[in-house]
Amino acid sequence: MLKILYILLLSIFGTELSFAQIYVEKKSRHRFAQLNLGIDVQSSFFGDTKYKNIDGITRSLSLKSMYSPRILIGGTHFWGHADFYIAIPFFYSKPYETNNQKIETNRGVETVFKFYPKRIKNGKFRPYVGASLAPFYFEQSNKNFDFSNGPELDHTSVPLLGGFTYNSKNQLFEMGLAWNYANRKKYYISRSEISTINTPHLYLSFSYRVMLETTVSAEKDWESGKTERITKKLGDEGILDGFYMGVGMSSAFWLKRSSYNILNRPYIEKYDISLMPDFTLGYYFHNPDLNLAVGYRGYSTSTNTYGAVQQINRRSYLVEATKFLFDYHGFVPFVGPVISYDRLSFNENFETVNIWDIEENKLSVGLTFGWDIRPNRIQSWILRTNLRWYPNLYLNLDENTKISFDAIEFNFIQLIVYLNRIKN
Repeated sequence: MLKILYILLLSIFGTELSFAQIYVEKKSRHRFAQLNLGIDVQSSFFGDTKYKNIDGITRSLSLKSMYSPRILIGGTHFWGHADFYIAIPFFYSKPYETNNQKIETNRGVETVFKFYPKRIKNGKFRPYVGASLAPFYFEQSNKNFDFSNGPELDHTSVPLLGGFTYNSKNQLFEMGLAWNYANRKKYYISRSEISTINTPHLYLSFSYRVMLETTVSAEKDWESGKTERITKKLGDEGILDGFYMGVGMSSAFWLKRSSYNILNRPYIEKYDISLMPDFTLGYYFHNPDLNLAVGYRGYSTSTNTYGAVQQINRRSYLVEATKFLFDYHGFVPFVGPVISYDRLSFNENFETVNIWDIEENKLSVGLTFGWDIRPNRIQSWILRTNLRWYPNLYLNLDENTKISFDAIEFNFIQLIVYLNRIKN
């Protein structure tokens, strides 16, 4: 993710940047969104878990508060009324030990959505409300057991957000709270006994961001009609058709537990979120306003729970076609089918004995959807958000059990560069 931040910085380096609050002056497509980069520190509060002591008695244990510095990448939208960004941890907290328990708690890459009833304005405090997609990871190892590793609880919650943002020129200072109201989770504290734990339900954060405006310089040409004339001329000549490259980072959110685990390993939770680099090579057709792209996806996840060690892998080559639907002040959604050729594999060892080592090749059909932030159609680069969903994707183990590969791939920020538009 640090590489992605570096690419974004290089992309805007040398571009004329305006630090004024140009979106306050008037509502136009070139003032619709502003790129934001920054950092924050988030801390968690409260939470407790259960464990079996050496005598087999169930005990309670409070969770420690955790602190996490994060990189923020995103942007304000709708002329200062909305704020979308991702928060990427610099590092993950190390496990700590207490009462013969080894405990690890972390939050993953959070995707944040905020709404400002009164839009952000220089020299003003502005309240906001919102929600986020917040992956949470919890694992507890009980050293009283021969096979001590507990379930890897990985779930994505939707906490409610509230706080205040202060704007000083191109700087945003913020204090916010997140309430994870759905913090009670079932957790196997042994292979046969399930209990209820309380994950942290309150988070406090302080952040600092810089607003960067990179598109307003093109507004004059748009309003004078020059951009439209150039777009038509270049479009008619086929110059706007051409190849593009995309680079970003994606997360695969596993949607289902496998039927094999439900029947044979009920103490294994839904698989951990997978991260992967996201590279795309495509061709853009200007007049129909659609993309045709190819790509490669390779990601995996694994678990080690009470002596059951599993690993699943997916390697796929894909072809997709996406059609842009409409243009709302430079916010341009798209949708289309994706077909991939997949190699799916599953391996399991139980108490050091190999049980499964199987793979299968198959064709999969899915759906791609998302949006571009596209002030005009002649830019050499844009930012894209895309999601891919492959429903009912699985690997058969036998007639009754499957390993589910049903997942949503989510790439919040992908840099798209149109190769034939780069100026020499």
